[in-house]
Amino acid sequence: MRSEQGKVGSGQPSSMDRRELLRLAGLSSLAMFARPALFGAEAEVDVDLMLTASPGETALLPGAPTQVWRFAGSLVKGPADTLQVLPGSYLGPVIRLRTGQRVRVRFVNKLGEASIVHWHGLDVPESCDGHPRLAIADGAEYVYEFTVTNRAGTYWYHPHPHMRTGPQVYRGLAGLVLVRDAEEEALSLPSGDAELFCVLQDRRFDRRNQLVYSSGGMMGGMDGFLGDRVIVNGQAETIRNIDTGWLRVRLLNGSNARIYQLAWSHGLQMAVIGGDGGLFERPRVQAALTLAPGQRADVLLDLSAIDAGTEVNLESRAFNEADAGRAGMMGMNSAVPNGAPLRVMTLRTRRHLAPPFQLPARLSAFDASWTVQGDARVRRVPLAFLGMQWTIGGRTFVMNEVAADEIVSAGSTHIWEFVNVAGRMGVQAAHPMHLHGRQFRVLSRNGSGSNSLRDGISDAGWVDTVLVLPGETVRVQVPFSRHLGTFMYHCHILEHEDMGMMRNFRVV
Repeated sequence: MRSEQGKVGSGQPSSMDRRELLRLAGLSSLAMFARPALFGAEAEVDVDLMLTASPGETALLPGAPTQVWRFAGSLVKGPADTLQVLPGSYLGPVIRLRTGQRVRVRFVNKLGEASIVHWHGLDVPESCDGHPRLAIADGAEYVYEFTVTNRAGTYWYHPHPHMRTGPQVYRGLAGLVLVRDAEEEALSLPSGDAELFCVLQDRRFDRRNQLVYSSGGMMGGMDGFLGDRVIVNGQAETIRNIDTGWLRVRLLNGSNARIYQLAWSHGLQMAVIGGDGGLFERPRVQAALTLAPGQRADVLLDLSAIDAGTEVNLESRAFNEADAGRAGMMGMNSAVPNGAPLRVMTLRTRRHLAPPFQLPARLSAFDASWTVQGDARVRRVPLAFLGMQWTIGGRTFVMNEVAADEIVSAGSTHIWEFVNVAGRMGVQAAHPMHLHGRQFRVLSRNGSGSNSLRDGISDAGWVDTVLVLPGETVRVQVPFSRHLGTFMYHCHILEHEDMGMMRNFRVV
């Protein structure tokens, strides 16, 4: 059984000893006193931020304002461009960091319920990862302190309280984290007005312009919640005026459950240059891109031959709903089921003498020393619907529980084999599996039958979220962090996660 928010689950692992209980008690005190103090209270940091979560409102649609929850940020110390507020957006500020910076974030909760922030994709200490056992009450403050060790890439932040992640993200609590480094800067990629952020979220509104959300109980939670219109960057207006020339588009699927198969109109190809964990070694030119909840993609688009005044559309192509799985009400919890064609965004071009740019043949040397470790320990991880719940290895989430096969040594490399199997009722769904604090590599993807989503999946480079389609077995190689402690792995369909499709792993 899943534990309730803020309570320790009743099922403790048999291997838990007195030392482990003391360690967990210490972590509980962190949540109470809200200071991990990695650097010390008076230590110098490069970036010091205040981040407050509170109710607010925004003019999303004509008529009454929409009530939302939002992150608001303020810069205490750091470069002037550290925080970028997106005008007219309910999303939190874009946070720009640099590899090697020492960062302090003071999170203040004014939501009226418990919450905590997870830094999705960042390699941070246990106390800074946003585990739900560290959720703080309304009115409390939590201080994160960490050094940015990630390479340049597109990351994001969002709340992670147990059984409340779905509704809190849906109401607006999310934001981008962009990390820079010298290797990326040397490429002189399109920037400024030629760089677009695209956080894709589907939402549903009532006649009073208020957000409609329901986990749908047991049956609705099997599918995950789907909206009926796409919101980009927390804004209902999805037309962007841009200059002709090369464009860099950073994409995040911030939806609760919807999978997109993205393609540009006019037969334009996209050069995918990076994913969850930063730049690929070489660009990958493709016509369509499958993006599951939690995943990011860094894309270059050549509009230099497009006439001024042309409208170029980013669309989510139609695909068979069964390719994303059939569960619960079989997509009937939304008028726009998974796989329905959608207009995501329109780019309206204007003539501009853009600086010359040529797509680099090689983007990054980061993978130069990466090899497949054939002797790595292999762990089979079945994903199935059992006992009316989504499960990982036949288990569901218990707040402090870690099984023997979920314990790994710091610095070790393992191969995890995600196996998406049909449950006893024949229920099966696609699962974007996310590991906290870890970037890993996809080794292989094997599945029976054709699936229209498979061709758009980009498994190149480093990822922290991998989409496992129905009937597929996906093997990933995971190098485990030097950070000791308990972290999570889970399905990033947020209603699956809130139902308990989430587990702990411990680095020792």
